[in-house]
Amino acid sequence: MLNPKETIVYNVRDLSLHISHYIQGSMHEQMDDDGPKDKISRLQGMAIGFMYTHRNHQIIQKDFEKGMFISKSTASGLVKRMVKNGLIYTTPSTDDARVKCLNLTNHALDIMNEVDRWAKITEETLRRGIDQDELVIFFKVLNQIRENTK
Repeated sequence: MLNPKETIVYNVRDLSLHISHYIQGSMHEQMDDDGPKDKISRLQGMAIGFMYTHRNHQIIQKDFEKGMFISKSTASGLVKRMVKNGLIYTTPSTDDARVKCLNLTNHALDIMNEVDRWAKITEETLRRGIDQDELVIFFKVLNQIRENTK
């Protein structure tokens, strides 16, 4: 029988949970100092990141459904909550006035900038003590695992 601690699945999941706990803990400790002040759901954060990444394109609700692998009803509720929370606003599409384009507000851009700053700090922490050659091998192995699971 396989020893779970010697499997890729166990170690990837364990590391993922460990990193997640680290991020939550370190951000929580820093909240009063200079960490992100606005609490948004993980899904809203993912949506802001998705929109920011695709900011040079017209984004509609269907793009959320496809790009974030969520259902139509989940995307619809997400859009409504984000509009209500002042994270996005809608405008008519230039192609079809019945379709609403989604746009990030300045408030969402401010949140994205804070998240990006924290992501850089976290990445620096995770890379500490790992040289560039080891990182090249690490990413090569991750990519091979990704390819093996397609």
